[in-house]
Amino acid sequence: QQTDRLTAELSSAAAYMTSIMPRSLHGAVGVSSCYLPARELGGDCFDYSWIDGDHLLIYLIDVSGHGVEPALLAVSVHNLLRSGSLPADTVLSPDKILLQLNHLFQMDRQSDHYFTMWCGVYQPSTRTFHYASAGAPAALAFNVEARKSVAVTELSTPSLPIGVLEETEFSAGSYQVPPGCTILVYSDGASELDLPGGGQLSTAAFKGLVTRLAGTSDWTLDSLVHELLALTRTAVFEDDCSLI
Repeated sequence: QQTDRLTAELSSAAAYMTSIMPRSLHGAVGVSSCYLPARELGGDCFDYSWIDGDHLLIYLIDVSGHGVEPALLAVSVHNLLRSGSLPADTVLSPDKILLQLNHLFQMDRQSDHYFTMWCGVYQPSTRTFHYASAGAPAALAFNVEARKSVAVTELSTPSLPIGVLEETEFSAGSYQVPPGCTILVYSDGASELDLPGGGQLSTAAFKGLVTRLAGTSDWTLDSLVHELLALTRTAVFEDDCSLI
């Protein structure tokens, strides 16, 4: 009975994590997402929302470990960013967001849990995407050029994950977004997928898979998820898989 109750509580917690993820965004910028929870409760969490009329915030965090503690930490960070309690100049600068979170969530105060994070702020009026990352996989920008060739740009800045060292420094990069460009942000649950017979999907193989799909005219996150499920031959993931 205790095992059944615990299983039900973990399932309820996973459903709650799913419920706080954002819906698709339409308008000046189109954003869609997909969250595939792991076999065990994990620590993936993401959001995208307008800071003001000309700045869109996008972030994805992935807390170390599995279980209730990582999920609670992910929700704490998520709620802090959603609450609007950070100063305006901080929220507009991805590197300042990471710096502030690193100060607030040191792993020695979080049961030794740290988290990776990718964070970006897009300004449609200038088509400029400012971004910063802390140990997270590089976001991928896909630009379909003449003759359907696909140019891929990795959007990443070098840094330790959030919470590892108090004195960690964070830097920001910028990307001039061309018309028709698609940007994919993802957790390592997607790029390090366990494959049948052992082994994992490599980052290079994941990048190649998405690049191939980006060369088609009607690719979506659903088609990417279909390809990933075909590779694993199962609907059960060992780690959370988040895609934006």
